[in-house]
Amino acid sequence: MITRKPYPKSQKTNFNISIMLIFTLLLLFSPAMGSYGQSGLDSLHRVMKKTSKIPMISALSSNAYERRSDNPEEAIKLSVEAIEMSKKAEFIEGLIFNYRLLGNLYFQVYNYEEAINSYDQCIEYSLPRNDSVTIRECYLNKGAVYFAQGLNSKALDYFLLALKYSENLDKEKEYNNIGTVFFNEEEYDEAYNYYNKALDILKAKGDQYGILVAHNNIGDVFKMMGKYDVALLYYNKVLSASDSLNNPEMEIICLNNIGVIKEMMHDGDSAIYYYSKGLRKAGLLNDKMLITRSLSLIGNVLFEQGLYVKAKSYLERAFNLSEELVVYEDMSNTSELLQLIYEKEGNYREAYRYANIHKLASDSLTANQAKEQVLKLMFDHKINLQELERRQLLDTEKHEKRRSIFNLYSVILLLIIIMLIGALFLFRTIQQRRIDRIKKEKADLQVINVEKDIELRNREIVEKVLNITEKNELIDGTVKLLDGFSSTLSQKQKAELEVITRDLRMRGTKNQWEEFFWYFSQVYSQFYEKLEKEFPNLTLNEKRLCALLKMNMTTKDMAAITNLNFKSIEVARTRLRKKLNLTNSNLTLQEFFSQFN
Repeated sequence: MITRKPYPKSQKTNFNISIMLIFTLLLLFSPAMGSYGQSGLDSLHRVMKKTSKIPMISALSSNAYERRSDNPEEAIKLSVEAIEMSKKAEFIEGLIFNYRLLGNLYFQVYNYEEAINSYDQCIEYSLPRNDSVTIRECYLNKGAVYFAQGLNSKALDYFLLALKYSENLDKEKEYNNIGTVFFNEEEYDEAYNYYNKALDILKAKGDQYGILVAHNNIGDVFKMMGKYDVALLYYNKVLSASDSLNNPEMEIICLNNIGVIKEMMHDGDSAIYYYSKGLRKAGLLNDKMLITRSLSLIGNVLFEQGLYVKAKSYLERAFNLSEELVVYEDMSNTSELLQLIYEKEGNYREAYRYANIHKLASDSLTANQAKEQVLKLMFDHKINLQELERRQLLDTEKHEKRRSIFNLYSVILLLIIIMLIGALFLFRTIQQRRIDRIKKEKADLQVINVEKDIELRNREIVEKVLNITEKNELIDGTVKLLDGFSSTLSQKQKAELEVITRDLRMRGTKNQWEEFFWYFSQVYSQFYEKLEKEFPNLTLNEKRLCALLKMNMTTKDMAAITNLNFKSIEVARTRLRKKLNLTNSNLTLQEFFSQFN
């Protein structure tokens, strides 16, 4: 099952939920996919072997069937060869079996386009025979392929088609899949409705593993709806049954799900308890992905509790594993928390390193998501073209079979050629237009992302400036209080007090400027490089004024951060315009500095 992030209550809560959803839904959907691929193949295999009059077709099909798990690439070659022989022999059972098997094999190796084509071929040969079982399974598989590509609307269409052909069959697969699509679309009431229907059928059949999956799915629904007590009831049902079914992965996921809910209910200690149990079991499985996610969850709770030393230990282990597995989302989340921890410890070198890693991981994650979206669109476009071409090819074959005389054959052939040429030209034109549109949309999206990133960083700098201003006001207030108190002191004490207040002002200003310029250089990394190249004679104070003007700060804010009065700021601005050769220019300083991006 593929997932998306839920409604966030906070950044850290969103991090926990997204981690658990990605993990839970993927594991729950994997066995379901396997059941779609294999359901009915055994019976088809037996029928094909009984009816085959050509031993070679039977042998090739059986070998492909037996190698489907351990060597899918070799199984694909064998199945393709069996299809070619079945076509020559007009052996329909062989075609139905091998196209069905071939679709599963292509799905298994992530060749989604060929998987769709194979299932369509299987449906074409099954429809005249009214083979509702095979047609239903093929529609389920097609829906699963589109779901794997994130095309939820198409997936839902094929799951509903499968439901139409399952009138005399149990419908738990269809209900589970439809519920999954609604869950992915955040339609939780509809998701619960269909998951419940699937659960009723599974209970009637006594399918214990299916019941386990259904309980977990329903628990996920209630978790996303914020009904945590109900969700815990379902998760505990899964947890109590996991041991008897020997399913440690499900048990780990359930433990972490309970931990997430405990954390969202502000019970951090209980959350750590469940996360730790999940971590120990993940360690026994030596599943690095499960270990990484459990470490991240524990580190996040410890961070929220202010236990930064303990949190750092877990987060660093999680970061190292995510870096090894090249999981950008985990790298981004853990590096962000490690950056905050090192900042609190005053280790700015490490904080800066993790800040850079967080940025790189976030950028890579964004780029991958954009790439996946483009690939989804291209896949959808390709499949549509292939379906259209296949239909045209079938129409052409029907026309060719119906010809009776040579003259009619010649006319039909000519029309077919003209149609193909026109269709090819039209397809190429449409394809090029869509590719151009996709490229433009991708470029526009990149521009929007860059603008959002700059806007976010500008807000961070403004917040830092406001903090500096507040610090200056606090220092000024403190100095004034000390000055008022100095009238009661001796001359020696007054002198010592004056040294202290002067040192307080100097240290505060120096630290504030260093902190401000560190943040400023993260956003405008080349600003000073370009400025010094064109105006090498600017003083340090003038460079500081340039940075404040670049941030479009008011005279009041600049006076507050520099401890100068309004008049001094205006004089400094006038001198700066002269040095920048703007005395006779209509450009404002803000407009001038906008050129130094």
